[in-house]
Amino acid sequence: MDAPEASLPDFSACTKFFNCTELVHHMLSSCDLPDVQQFGATSRWNSQLVRGYLQWRLATVGGQYFTEGKTLVDLLHTCDAVVSGSTALHVLLPVYGTAWAPGDLDIYVAPPTSQCLLQKLLFEGYTTVKDVDLNEKGYTYFKIARLFVLTKGHRHIDVIVSSTSCAISPILQFHSMAVMNFISADTIFCCYPTLTLRHLSMMNAAFLYFGASTGTVMEAVTKYQGRGFRFVKYGEMMWINMHGIPEASHSCVDVFRQFGVLDVQWTLGGIPCGLECAFCRPRVEVVEEESNLLMGTMFGEIDDLFI
Repeated sequence: MDAPEASLPDFSACTKFFNCTELVHHMLSSCDLPDVQQFGATSRWNSQLVRGYLQWRLATVGGQYFTEGKTLVDLLHTCDAVVSGSTALHVLLPVYGTAWAPGDLDIYVAPPTSQCLLQKLLFEGYTTVKDVDLNEKGYTYFKIARLFVLTKGHRHIDVIVSSTSCAISPILQFHSMAVMNFISADTIFCCYPTLTLRHLSMMNAAFLYFGASTGTVMEAVTKYQGRGFRFVKYGEMMWINMHGIPEASHSCVDVFRQFGVLDVQWTLGGIPCGLECAFCRPRVEVVEEESNLLMGTMFGEIDDLFI
Protein backbone atom coordinates (compact mmCIF):
# COMPACT_ATOMS: atom_id res chain seq x y z
CA MET A 1 0.00 0.00 0.00
CA ASP A 2 1.40 3.36 -1.03
CA ALA A 3 2.24 5.82 1.74
CA PRO A 4 0.02 8.91 1.77
CA GLU A 5 1.52 11.93 0.11
CA ALA A 6 2.77 14.63 2.45
CA SER A 7 0.50 17.65 2.26
CA LEU A 8 1.93 21.10 1.79
CA PRO A 9 1.41 23.54 4.70
CA ASP A 10 -1.55 25.86 4.32
CA PHE A 11 -0.27 29.44 4.53
CA SER A 12 -3.63 31.03 3.77
CA ALA A 13 -4.46 31.71 7.42
CA CYS A 14 -1.01 33.22 8.02
CA THR A 15 -1.34 35.38 4.91
CA LYS A 16 -4.75 36.60 6.01
CA PHE A 17 -3.38 37.44 9.44
CA PHE A 18 -0.47 39.53 8.15
CA ASN A 19 -2.70 41.25 5.60
CA CYS A 20 -4.88 42.53 8.44
CA THR A 21 -3.31 45.74 9.73
CA GLU A 22 -5.33 45.71 12.94
CA LEU A 23 -4.16 42.19 13.87
CA VAL A 24 -0.52 43.01 13.07
CA HIS A 25 -0.66 46.13 15.24
CA HIS A 26 -2.29 44.10 18.01
CA MET A 27 0.52 41.52 17.83
CA LEU A 28 3.36 44.06 17.78
CA SER A 29 1.77 46.04 20.59
CA SER A 30 2.63 43.13 22.87
CA CYS A 31 6.36 43.56 22.12
CA ASP A 32 8.95 46.07 23.22
CA LEU A 33 10.87 47.98 20.55
CA PRO A 34 13.90 45.63 20.24
CA ASP A 35 11.55 42.69 19.61
CA VAL A 36 9.65 44.74 17.04
CA GLN A 37 12.90 45.57 15.26
CA GLN A 38 14.02 41.94 15.25
CA PHE A 39 10.71 40.93 13.72
CA GLY A 40 11.18 43.57 11.01
CA ALA A 41 14.62 42.16 10.22
CA THR A 42 13.25 38.72 9.30
CA SER A 43 12.01 39.72 5.83
CA ARG A 44 11.29 42.67 3.57
CA TRP A 45 7.57 42.10 4.01
CA ASN A 46 7.86 42.21 7.79
CA SER A 47 10.02 45.32 7.62
CA GLN A 48 7.14 47.05 5.83
CA LEU A 49 4.76 45.87 8.55
CA VAL A 50 7.05 47.28 11.24
CA ARG A 51 7.40 50.63 9.48
CA GLY A 52 3.63 50.87 9.30
CA TYR A 53 3.34 49.93 12.95
CA LEU A 54 5.83 52.59 14.05
CA GLN A 55 4.06 55.22 12.00
CA TRP A 56 0.84 54.18 13.69
CA ARG A 57 2.39 54.37 17.18
CA LEU A 58 3.67 57.92 16.63
CA ALA A 59 0.43 58.98 14.95
CA THR A 60 -1.43 57.63 18.00
CA VAL A 61 0.74 59.79 20.27
CA GLY A 62 0.18 62.81 18.01
CA GLY A 63 -3.57 62.19 17.94
CA GLN A 64 -3.73 62.71 21.69
CA TYR A 65 -2.54 66.32 21.29
CA PHE A 66 -3.51 67.39 17.77
CA THR A 67 -6.47 67.04 15.44
CA GLU A 68 -4.36 64.93 13.09
CA GLY A 69 -1.81 62.45 14.40
CA LYS A 70 0.76 63.25 11.72
CA THR A 71 0.97 66.85 12.96
CA LEU A 72 3.40 65.80 15.68
CA VAL A 73 5.85 64.22 13.23
CA ASP A 74 5.55 67.28 10.98
CA LEU A 75 6.45 69.54 13.94
CA LEU A 76 9.46 67.43 14.87
CA HIS A 77 10.62 67.41 11.25
CA THR A 78 10.13 71.13 10.61
CA CYS A 79 11.51 72.43 13.92
CA ASP A 80 14.38 69.96 14.44
CA ALA A 81 12.77 68.90 17.72
CA VAL A 82 12.47 65.65 19.67
CA VAL A 83 9.98 64.12 22.09
CA SER A 84 11.38 62.79 25.36
CA GLY A 85 10.27 62.09 28.92
CA SER A 86 7.45 59.69 29.74
CA THR A 87 6.12 59.64 26.17
CA ALA A 88 9.38 58.38 24.64
CA LEU A 89 9.72 55.78 27.39
CA HIS A 90 6.14 54.62 26.83
CA VAL A 91 6.79 54.08 23.10
CA LEU A 92 9.77 51.84 23.93
CA LEU A 93 7.64 49.54 26.07
CA PRO A 94 4.85 47.15 25.00
CA VAL A 95 1.44 48.80 24.70
CA TYR A 96 -0.14 45.81 26.42
CA GLY A 97 1.27 45.23 29.87
CA THR A 98 2.23 48.88 30.43
CA ALA A 99 -0.39 50.02 32.91
CA TRP A 100 0.56 53.70 33.06
CA ALA A 101 0.18 56.45 30.45
CA PRO A 102 2.06 59.77 30.02
CA GLY A 103 0.31 62.80 31.44
CA ASP A 104 1.77 65.35 29.04
CA LEU A 105 4.05 65.76 26.03
CA ASP A 106 7.66 66.99 26.43
CA ILE A 107 9.20 68.50 23.28
CA TYR A 108 12.88 69.48 23.27
CA VAL A 109 14.16 72.00 20.77
CA ALA A 110 17.31 74.05 20.08
CA PRO A 111 17.16 77.87 20.40
CA PRO A 112 17.20 78.68 16.64
CA THR A 113 13.94 76.81 15.95
CA SER A 114 12.19 77.28 19.31
CA GLN A 115 10.06 80.23 18.16
CA CYS A 116 9.03 78.32 15.05
CA LEU A 117 7.80 75.46 17.23
CA LEU A 118 5.94 77.76 19.63
CA GLN A 119 4.21 79.57 16.75
CA LYS A 120 3.05 76.27 15.29
CA LEU A 121 1.67 75.15 18.65
CA LEU A 122 -0.21 78.44 19.03
CA PHE A 123 -1.60 77.93 15.54
CA GLU A 124 -2.86 74.51 16.68
CA GLY A 125 -4.90 76.23 19.39
CA TYR A 126 -2.54 75.97 22.37
CA THR A 127 -2.09 78.77 24.88
CA THR A 128 1.13 79.57 26.74
CA VAL A 129 0.48 79.48 30.50
CA LYS A 130 4.07 79.53 31.75
CA ASP A 131 7.35 80.93 30.44
CA VAL A 132 10.37 80.37 32.68
CA ASP A 133 13.88 81.61 31.90
CA LEU A 134 15.98 78.94 33.63
CA ASN A 135 19.21 80.84 32.96
CA GLU A 136 18.02 83.46 35.45
CA LYS A 137 17.26 80.74 38.00
CA GLY A 138 20.74 79.25 37.82
CA TYR A 139 19.91 76.01 36.03
CA THR A 140 22.41 76.45 33.20
CA TYR A 141 24.32 73.39 34.38
CA PHE A 142 21.53 71.11 33.19
CA LYS A 143 21.60 72.42 29.61
CA ILE A 144 18.11 73.95 29.73
CA ALA A 145 17.70 77.61 28.80
CA ARG A 146 13.92 78.06 28.88
CA LEU A 147 10.71 76.21 29.67
CA PHE A 148 7.30 76.92 28.10
CA VAL A 149 4.11 75.22 29.30
CA LEU A 150 1.20 75.24 26.85
CA THR A 151 -2.32 73.93 27.33
CA LYS A 152 -5.39 73.25 25.23
CA GLY A 153 -8.25 72.00 27.36
CA HIS A 154 -6.95 68.97 29.27
CA ARG A 155 -3.89 68.64 27.01
CA HIS A 156 -0.48 69.83 28.24
CA ILE A 157 2.70 70.30 26.22
CA ASP A 158 6.03 71.31 27.75
CA VAL A 159 8.52 72.91 25.36
CA ILE A 160 12.08 72.70 26.72
CA VAL A 161 14.64 74.89 24.96
CA SER A 162 18.21 73.62 25.09
CA SER A 163 21.00 75.96 26.13
CA THR A 164 23.23 74.44 23.42
CA SER A 165 22.86 74.14 19.66
CA CYS A 166 21.63 70.55 20.08
CA ALA A 167 18.06 69.79 21.19
CA ILE A 168 19.01 66.55 22.96
CA SER A 169 21.62 68.00 25.36
CA PRO A 170 19.22 68.32 28.34
CA ILE A 171 18.01 64.74 27.88
CA LEU A 172 21.49 63.43 28.64
CA GLN A 173 21.37 65.19 32.03
CA PHE A 174 18.03 63.76 33.21
CA HIS A 175 17.47 62.59 36.77
CA SER A 176 17.75 58.92 35.83
CA MET A 177 18.62 56.60 32.96
CA ALA A 178 15.01 55.47 32.51
CA VAL A 179 14.08 58.72 30.77
CA MET A 180 17.26 59.25 28.71
CA ASN A 181 15.40 58.45 25.48
CA PHE A 182 14.03 60.51 22.61
CA ILE A 183 11.98 60.32 19.44
CA SER A 184 12.75 62.50 16.43
CA ALA A 185 10.92 62.61 13.08
CA ASP A 186 12.61 59.39 11.98
CA THR A 187 14.52 57.93 14.94
CA ILE A 188 13.76 56.27 18.26
CA PHE A 189 16.78 56.45 20.57
CA CYS A 190 17.40 54.80 23.94
CA CYS A 191 20.62 55.55 25.85
CA TYR A 192 20.50 52.59 28.24
CA PRO A 193 18.29 49.82 26.77
CA THR A 194 19.85 46.99 28.80
CA LEU A 195 18.48 48.56 31.97
CA THR A 196 15.46 50.47 30.67
CA LEU A 197 13.76 47.56 28.90
CA ARG A 198 14.07 45.50 32.08
CA HIS A 199 12.44 48.26 34.11
CA LEU A 200 15.72 49.07 35.84
CA SER A 201 17.36 52.47 36.17
CA MET A 202 20.23 54.36 37.81
CA MET A 203 20.10 57.80 39.36
CA ASN A 204 21.99 60.77 37.96
CA ALA A 205 23.66 61.82 41.19
CA ALA A 206 24.43 65.31 39.84
CA PHE A 207 20.90 66.43 40.73
CA LEU A 208 21.64 65.72 44.38
CA TYR A 209 24.98 67.55 44.30
CA PHE A 210 24.34 70.59 42.13
CA GLY A 211 21.48 73.03 42.19
CA ALA A 212 18.44 70.77 42.15
CA SER A 213 15.87 70.32 44.89
CA THR A 214 16.20 66.92 46.55
CA GLY A 215 12.43 66.85 46.97
CA THR A 216 11.87 67.37 43.25
CA VAL A 217 14.31 64.60 42.34
CA MET A 218 12.78 62.15 44.81
CA GLU A 219 9.31 63.00 43.49
CA ALA A 220 10.46 61.99 39.99
CA VAL A 221 12.08 58.81 41.33
CA THR A 222 8.91 57.91 43.21
CA LYS A 223 6.83 58.44 40.05
CA TYR A 224 8.89 55.95 38.07
CA GLN A 225 9.03 53.50 40.94
CA GLY A 226 5.24 53.60 40.84
CA ARG A 227 5.48 52.72 37.15
CA GLY A 228 7.39 49.55 37.90
CA PHE A 229 11.00 50.77 37.67
CA ARG A 230 13.60 49.65 40.19
CA PHE A 231 16.67 51.78 40.81
CA VAL A 232 19.94 49.86 40.90
CA LYS A 233 23.65 50.56 41.38
CA TYR A 234 24.88 49.57 38.11
CA GLY A 235 24.47 50.66 32.18
CA GLU A 236 24.74 50.53 25.73
CA MET A 237 22.71 52.51 23.53
CA MET A 238 19.89 51.56 21.22
CA TRP A 239 18.69 53.42 18.16
CA ILE A 240 16.13 52.43 15.57
CA ASN A 241 16.12 54.22 12.23
CA MET A 242 12.61 54.27 10.87
CA HIS A 243 13.86 54.34 7.28
CA GLY A 244 16.30 51.44 7.46
CA ILE A 245 14.55 48.36 8.81
CA PRO A 246 15.91 45.72 8.72
CA GLU A 247 19.24 47.57 8.55
CA ALA A 248 20.66 49.51 11.50
CA SER A 249 23.21 52.28 11.81
CA HIS A 250 26.75 51.23 12.70
CA SER A 251 27.26 54.18 15.02
CA CYS A 252 25.12 56.49 17.15
CA VAL A 253 27.19 59.32 15.64
CA ASP A 254 24.97 58.93 12.57
CA VAL A 255 22.01 59.87 14.76
CA PHE A 256 23.73 62.90 16.26
CA ARG A 257 24.69 64.23 12.83
CA GLN A 258 21.00 64.46 12.00
CA PHE A 259 20.85 67.21 14.61
CA GLY A 260 23.46 69.34 12.87
CA VAL A 261 26.30 68.35 15.21
CA LEU A 262 29.23 66.02 14.65
CA ASP A 263 28.93 64.23 17.96
CA VAL A 264 27.50 64.41 21.49
CA GLN A 265 29.49 62.93 24.36
CA TRP A 266 28.23 62.59 27.91
CA THR A 267 29.10 60.98 31.23
CA LEU A 268 27.05 60.73 34.38
CA GLY A 269 28.51 62.07 37.60
CA GLY A 270 29.37 60.06 40.67
CA ILE A 271 31.87 59.17 43.34
CA PRO A 272 35.01 57.37 42.04
CA CYS A 273 35.56 53.86 43.37
CA GLY A 274 37.42 53.80 46.68
CA LEU A 275 36.70 57.44 47.55
CA GLU A 276 34.10 58.80 49.93
CA CYS A 277 34.22 62.58 49.51
CA ALA A 278 35.26 63.34 45.91
CA PHE A 279 32.51 63.75 43.34
CA CYS A 280 33.06 63.90 39.58
CA ARG A 281 30.75 66.25 37.75
CA PRO A 282 28.71 64.84 34.89
CA ARG A 283 29.28 66.48 31.53
CA VAL A 284 27.70 66.88 28.12
CA GLU A 285 29.90 68.06 25.28
CA VAL A 286 28.49 68.97 21.87
CA VAL A 287 30.93 68.81 18.96
CA GLU A 288 29.31 71.29 16.60
CA GLU A 289 29.32 71.38 12.84
CA GLU A 290 30.31 74.76 11.46
CA SER A 291 27.72 74.89 8.69
CA ASN A 292 24.38 76.61 9.25
CA LEU A 293 22.32 73.74 7.86
CA LEU A 294 19.27 72.88 9.92
CA MET A 295 18.87 69.24 10.65
CA GLY A 296 15.38 69.35 9.17
CA THR A 297 16.94 69.39 5.72
CA MET A 298 18.49 66.02 6.48
CA PHE A 299 15.29 64.24 7.49
CA GLY A 300 13.11 62.17 5.23
CA GLU A 301 9.56 61.12 5.97
CA ILE A 302 8.94 58.93 8.97
CA ASP A 303 9.42 55.47 7.56
CA ASP A 304 12.23 53.77 9.47
CA LEU A 305 13.61 52.76 12.88
CA PHE A 306 17.13 52.61 14.59
CA ILE A 307 18.14 50.67 17.71
